[in-house]
This record gives sequence, C-alpha cells and structure tokens, in this order.
Amino acid sequence: MRCGPVIPLVCMASIAIACAGGEPRPVQPAVSITAAGQPAPAPAAPPAAAAAPAAESVVQVDADSPMKTPSGAAFTAPKGWTVTTRGDLMVLEDVNREVSVTFIERKELEADAAIAAAWRQVKPDFARKIKRVTTPPGRRGWDRFVDVHYETTTEEARDVFASARRKRDTWYVALFDGTKEGWGRRWAGAKIAFFSLKPEGVEEESFQGKTAHVLDERRLRELESFIEEGRKAASIPGLAVAILQGGKVVFERGFGVRELGKKAPVTPRTLFRLASTTKPLTSLLLAVLADEGKFGWDTPVTQVYPSFAVGDAELTRRMTMQHLLCGCTGIPYDNLGTDLEYAGVTAEAALARMSELAPTTGFGEAYQYSNAMIAAAGYIAAHSLHPKRPLGPAYYDAMRAKVFGPLGMTATTFDVGAVKRAEHASAHDRSPSYEMVATPFPATAWTGPLDPSWGAWSNVRDLARYLAMEMARGKTPEGKRVVSEANLMKRREPQSRSGDMTRYGLAFALETYRGVQVLGHPGGAWAYNSDLFFLPEHDVAAVMLSNVDAPTPFSGGVFRRKLFELLFDGRDEAREDLAYAAQTHEADFRREMSKVDLDPDRAWLDHLAGTYEHPWFGKVSVRVEGNRGVFDAGEWQSGIGRKKEEDGTAKLVLTSPPWIGWPEFVPNEADGKRTLHMRAWQRKVVFEPVKGK
Repeated sequence: MRCGPVIPLVCMASIAIACAGGEPRPVQPAVSITAAGQPAPAPAAPPAAAAAPAAESVVQVDADSPMKTPSGAAFTAPKGWTVTTRGDLMVLEDVNREVSVTFIERKELEADAAIAAAWRQVKPDFARKIKRVTTPPGRRGWDRFVDVHYETTTEEARDVFASARRKRDTWYVALFDGTKEGWGRRWAGAKIAFFSLKPEGVEEESFQGKTAHVLDERRLRELESFIEEGRKAASIPGLAVAILQGGKVVFERGFGVRELGKKAPVTPRTLFRLASTTKPLTSLLLAVLADEGKFGWDTPVTQVYPSFAVGDAELTRRMTMQHLLCGCTGIPYDNLGTDLEYAGVTAEAALARMSELAPTTGFGEAYQYSNAMIAAAGYIAAHSLHPKRPLGPAYYDAMRAKVFGPLGMTATTFDVGAVKRAEHASAHDRSPSYEMVATPFPATAWTGPLDPSWGAWSNVRDLARYLAMEMARGKTPEGKRVVSEANLMKRREPQSRSGDMTRYGLAFALETYRGVQVLGHPGGAWAYNSDLFFLPEHDVAAVMLSNVDAPTPFSGGVFRRKLFELLFDGRDEAREDLAYAAQTHEADFRREMSKVDLDPDRAWLDHLAGTYEHPWFGKVSVRVEGNRGVFDAGEWQSGIGRKKEEDGTAKLVLTSPPWIGWPEFVPNEADGKRTLHMRAWQRKVVFEPVKGK
C-alpha cells in the first residue's frame, strides 16, 4: 500500500512520524525578530499581587531562525512560521495557519502516558482514536522513538499524529495537526523544525573529518551479502548496483531475476525505469545548453518559450530557467492529470495545463517538489535547440545528442518499445494478499507527458559513467569535457530547504548525512525504484535500481546506511533498520487491506456503474463483468474493492497491481447526480457523469 498523497516524505523519513492533532489557540500579532533571529526582549510584566497565568510570547520569523524551547532545547523555526511560547510549550504554525507542530516535554515513564498528557495540556477534550503505533529504533542520539497516528474523517481531510523521542528521563513530544493540503505544501517546514530539535546530550553520530576506507574485497563482500539479504527481506525480484571509488567502478552486479517465475537474471546491463532519477539528467541538459548560449540560468522562461504560463501572471513574468528546477516557486506537486490518462496527452498539452496551476505558497517561501515544473524545464530547453519540432521529439533528440551520446550512455532511452526489445526488468508490485507479482508492462508507460521528470530507462553501467562525470566535474572517464565546471556546479547550489539537513538544488538533492555531503537524486514510480548518489569529498558514488516501487523495506536509505558503515566504521544500524522497515511495511499494508472488501456487493457495483469524466484526468468507467467490478481508465484496467473507513465512508478502491492504494474514489450523490471524488495531491478532483451514459 503506497504512502497517501499527503506525504511520500513521511514514508521515507528515518523516523516514521504520523499525523497528530489538537488545535492551539489563535496566535496573537507577531513581534519583531532581532538580527540574530531571536525574539526582541519583551517588556517587563507589571507586578502582581497573585500568581498570573504563564506569559505568552509570539514571534514570526522572516528566515530560518535558531531558537530554543523553554527548557533550552535548540531547534530551527522555519521561514515564515509563527512560534508561540506559552508556559512550557511551543506552538509552531505556518503563515496560513493550516498546520501546526507543538513541542512539549514530559517526565512520564512511558511514551503513551507522555503523549496523552501532552494532548491534555494542549487540548483537554482531545479524543481521537489511535490508528496505529510504531516504535522505530532510536537514532540520531535519541534513546527511543514512539509515533502515534490518529484516525481522522474523510470529510475533515486532516492528518493528525504525535511523535515522542526520549533522552534520559524526558520525553520530547511533538504534536502535529493540519489539513492534508496544508501538509502537502508545508511538510518541509515541519521537517526542519522537528528534526532540528536537539536538547542537551543529544549528539548524533558524525563522520565529519574522517577519511573513507578503501572498499577492499572484504568490505565489498560484506556489502554484497547485505544487498542480497535486503533484497530477500523486501521480496524484491531483481536489483542492480554499481559503486565507484577513485573514479573507477569497484563493484558492479545484478541480484535476483528480471521477472518472477522466469530464470533470466538481472545483470549490470538490465534496464530499469529511473523514475525521478531522470531529473538530474534533465538538469544536465540545461547546463549543456547554457554552455552553448541557448539561454542563461537567469533567462526568463517566456523569452525561450513565449506561450509558457502558470496560474499567476506575476510569477510567470519573474520565472527564469533555473526556477523551473528549484522547487522554490510555490507551484505545488501536481501531475496535471496524467496519473490516469496519458496516452493522448502531448508535451504541448501538458505545458498548456500549467496555466491553471497556481502557486500555493509564496515565491521562495517553501520547498515544493514538482514533476510538472521539471518536465517543463526539459521541454522548453529542448525547444531552444529545436524550435520548429514538437516538444517531445525535440527533448528526446536533445538528450541523445547532448547528454547520453557525449557520456557514452549507449543503453539509456525514453523509448519504451526499445526497452521491451532489450534486456529489461519487468515491473512488480504487491497483490492484495501481499504477494509480490509481475504487473502488465503497459502500466509502466504512463510517464510520457512528463518524461523529463521521470521517464528515462537505464542500467547501472550507463549510470556509472554519469556518476564518474559528476565526480570529475564535467569530464567523462576518458577525459572528454561534456559540460563546463561552472554550469555543472550551478546545479548543486541550494535553492530551497527541504528539511533540517536537506536542500534542493536545480533538480538535485543535497544532503548532509552524519557530517558528510551527499548529492544525487532518488526515484520511485509505479513498480520501479532507484537511488543515485555521490560523496564528492570522498570520491565515492553509487547507484541502485530495482523493479518494485517505493517505499520498500530495502529502500535507498537502508542501502546508503550500510555503505556508510563500511566506509566510515559507522554503528551497526542498517540491519535493524531493514528488519524494522520490513515489519512495519507489511503491517501497514495488511492493516489497510483489512478494510477492503475484495468481493463487494453486486448492488453497490451496479449503483456506481457508468462513465465519468474530468477535464484533465479524462474518462473512467465502472462496469460489472460477471460479479466482478472493473475500473477502466482507458489505458489500463483494475479490479474494484469497497473500502470501509473508520468514519463509515465507503470508498471505491483499486485492487489490481500496481494500482493498489492510490487512487481512492469517494462516491457522492446530490440532486440525483452521482459523482466520484478523489484527492490528487493538493487538488480535489470530481469526476462528473457523462451524459447519456
């Protein structure tokens, strides 16, 4: 079961934090911030004959600002957020008051008592039912973690959760409450605050200043054994890994099979869909074309492609080519309806839809990941090279001529037909019974309209050449310069802050992990998962590709952790992380599937039967074949289940891999008209009945 549209980041976080509630009192007018980012001194309180309630101070920060809780625990208040201190608690709220994070410290013996006491302190009548409790291993200097996720109703559309972290005898409780849409645009700020909180004594492991070990035969043998262990624990049919050190490939191997039930093994030549690991390849195209003078990073987008527009005239005017890649413009995550209908959507049509995509945060105010924006960057860059050609073919030709060809990436392609004829890994996903099964190949072809963001296919051998170029600052392993160092490095400059220790560059993920700089980009799309990264200070790089979708128990994070343990003598944590992830992943999946009737009542199916449409997401139909419900999106079909939520809402859900878990549809009937409602990221989508159907 995939992570819900709120926060794929929650699924990937090192601590699985859930959804919490409680509604802090309204915030008072903000006071000023000093140059150091601390609140200006409050005026002295007048003398009182009797004890007065705890003073309340309110601060709104104009930049990410270091602050302290009443007990002295340090944290970073995210840009634009308001911080209210009331006695021994602190409430952080975004500028629109859509979400809140409340910090409270408790001395109870156990986490459940500490969390319950925290809720009573913030909202005495808090009575939400617990959905699940998770206990991740203690990490980053903390002794224990306990996370509690709460039930919310479909109608209120909120996510409510609590996370308690213990150090010595104190639980540091964080309460989270907000709308689903609010978390979608403010999650980066919440991560900055939450993960930066460090009381005295919380010291995380650090590899800063260490020299990476040479990956000798013993270390590589241990890594190889761990990869196979992780593949089996996560039921991954096949994966491939390549590692470079000192500019040379020191490890290159396939594991498992290309397709379950068949003997053909994965090799370093096996093609996998890269998903979002395509993004840095697209940003490299822009760097090369900037070298050629086709445009500059600060060239207005409309100067290169005059018809470009987003749903805000001023933002359209000020947007430059680099802004298409930065995740910093306020344009939200939105796949422009191509999740369901894609076969007839051209690149031109996808770009035209962006004129209806309005920003949901201010320019430079918050990080928001965007496939649509980076797809626009690739297409518009290619247009500068081939202005008379259709955008799609222009982009594919530009990537072949300016990126894949010069780098010697002979197998990398966007051509699904060529992939099917070559050595490739088949797509796999979980069935309703949690069994891993192969899924139809056409289900993986849906990326087309947004290909510059996630559509490339490649293998670890080609990607090792790309990584070697990154580490050589623009030169191939043979010494040929592909891109200038200046424009290559421009992509690595932080543009927006995506978390406490993470930033986003120009379609580039930047992280400081335990004191070590890590650059690259992960990826995950239906039935494929990828991770590509390098450590520029240590001349080490790695890529892992697999034929199941994220999140999986053996994610890029677990693989990275094991590699760091071998490079820097890190604590033995990767195996425990793997075991915990495997346990919780299966438990989460089975819990959600337990709500689904896989053989719903025929009368319910008959009532929903019909054809529905949406201007972007296209036509979908619900029909009954025998006693089985079928959901038909045109390009693909799925079985239908009936999911009963805790609040009584009955949802139409899909039961055929790889579509299990998303999207979900809520049937609605008003004034004799039946509609299907679904939530697509920050967009509420309503499918209207097709007249006469």
